Amino acid sequence: MDLSASPIALIDECLAREQAGDIADALRWVERELEKARASGQAEAIAAALVVAGRLRFRLGQYAAAQVLATEALGIAPARSPICADAWQVLANCAADTESLTQAEAYYRLAADVARETGYPRAQVAALHGLAAGVYFPRGKFDLALAAAAEARRLAAAHARTEWLIYPLVIIAVIHQVTGQRLQARAALDELAPLLTPGSIVQGYHLCLKARLHLDEGELAAAQTLFGQVRAIAEASGEPWLNCAVRLGMSCVHRLTGQDPTARAWADDALAFASRLGFRHEQGKALIERARAAWQCADEAAAERDLETAVEILQEIGAGFDLACGRLLLAALRHHRNAEAAPAAWQLAARTIIEGGYAFLLEQERSLAFPLLAAYQGSHDPALAHWSAILLAQLRRVPPPPLRIETLGGFAVWQGTRRVEARALRQRRAGELLALLLLAPGHRLTAEQVTEALFPDKEPRAAQILFHHATSALRLALEPELPDKFPSRYLEVEEGQVALILPAGSTVDYEAFEAHCRRSEWEQALTCYRGELLPEYRYADWALLPRERLTLLYQRALLAVAEARLAIGHPAEALDACQRLLALEPWHEQAVLLGMRACVELNDLATARRLYLKLEKVLQTELHTTPQPKLQAFYHRLTPSLS
Repeated sequence: MDLSASPIALIDECLAREQAGDIADALRWVERELEKARASGQAEAIAAALVVAGRLRFRLGQYAAAQVLATEALGIAPARSPICADAWQVLANCAADTESLTQAEAYYRLAADVARETGYPRAQVAALHGLAAGVYFPRGKFDLALAAAAEARRLAAAHARTEWLIYPLVIIAVIHQVTGQRLQARAALDELAPLLTPGSIVQGYHLCLKARLHLDEGELAAAQTLFGQVRAIAEASGEPWLNCAVRLGMSCVHRLTGQDPTARAWADDALAFASRLGFRHEQGKALIERARAAWQCADEAAAERDLETAVEILQEIGAGFDLACGRLLLAALRHHRNAEAAPAAWQLAARTIIEGGYAFLLEQERSLAFPLLAAYQGSHDPALAHWSAILLAQLRRVPPPPLRIETLGGFAVWQGTRRVEARALRQRRAGELLALLLLAPGHRLTAEQVTEALFPDKEPRAAQILFHHATSALRLALEPELPDKFPSRYLEVEEGQVALILPAGSTVDYEAFEAHCRRSEWEQALTCYRGELLPEYRYADWALLPRERLTLLYQRALLAVAEARLAIGHPAEALDACQRLLALEPWHEQAVLLGMRACVELNDLATARRLYLKLEKVLQTELHTTPQPKLQAFYHRLTPSLS
């Protein structure tokens, strides 16, 4: 390589090696290049090699060595040169992990300024990503982080450099995952997937984020499998964030599966790793995770000590969101222990959440936050009541978890990853009210419509009381931890009406089935239909007509699929669809005709004859009629072969 002609080529070459996943090999390579550059005496080549070596040392968590190398490069490279932009970037990365977010921000801005002045777009993208991931994200300034990452992504696209998109996409996915926007996180990961190199650090990020999403969705086995894959990459690369993240992820998996001592050991390992490197933000996060595990191990004193230390670290570095998490957990623990400091801890946690705009944290940590809201919303202490009231108002604007409702073949309801207990739905006819609302236009009914359907034999006053009992029971079934007097985010009861509110991302299987049928997507419709509508309420008058409508649609879907399968030369599948239809309606003549045609193609004339004769008997016995002439003619054409 002719370093004198292009010192930046060394940096580009090293980035490619880094993305391939072998940091140690890349470091050995660049150290050889540094020796060559020093021997040649070419200042820019030396500076470029120093910057690359510093970047790799940073990737290995060797922050002090990385800072020394980057500082030396700044002393050698021409002032305000492209190499200086990369050197400031290395110093910024190290500061973000170990020193000060304020110092890191200053370095990233220097890197961005020099990159703009020298027309060095790759460094511009890197600096914007650094601001997003290294400053705004740990501060909990998620809107600013997304804006910086989006600008980095735009610059990368403008220069048609897909490899520059990798890190902006990573932080975009991270932010959406942390803030509970799982669909957006998955979209970013899907966009990232084609850019990955197997075994690379970025693939480790990708797998780690997929694992976190599985954790969020309660898919613990899938998360544990992915974390196992991440660990191999983390151990091979030595990358600090990845090593901490996989250990914290494994701690969370074990904690959620009730293996509390193992969870505590993983969190302890994460803390040891972060402490050895001086990675302060990850130290704070590891202390919080270890506190959770210690609390579940009934070691509440140790949990409180860890949380106090975590809060101290996170407050010092200005990591706003994780500070809010730590303070909320500390407030919940002290409230649980009935500690004298519990009210003050809650007030501080509430202020941190409000001032940071983290109301979504209340939903994510509902088992901790909702009991605190319930305890303090009516406090005699004006300050406590004030902050609790503000939080309650903000919580009203936080979308609750989506509902996933199955009505075909059985009635089941999931709120996010939590299945609503069947027992809770049986309380005071809560489940019947929910089913009734699901079938109503716009999921809205008047109180009179509800009482007429559910309590037709009751006097109006008694029926009205039962109506309120049912709405209260349904509210409690859907949100069992909701504070008293806090309005349901799924039910709206006012002015003599009740409405079911389905948050974005909610699904109702019968509605999906109908939508597929409207679009003539018959195959997809069949996958939705697992049985008759609401069999639990088979004899309820209000379910009869919707059930009949859906059954007819199902029959239509079966017939359409049979016709399509026969047309493309799959007679066995066509016959199967016809037989499923005939099991529902034995006198369906078109299904018999299609089934007979399928049998002919299968050279199974005996089955074709049985289909016709069974239909003939059913029509004669139940309807006192005979098969249509077209069907009779088809049968008689086959008769010589069948006789």
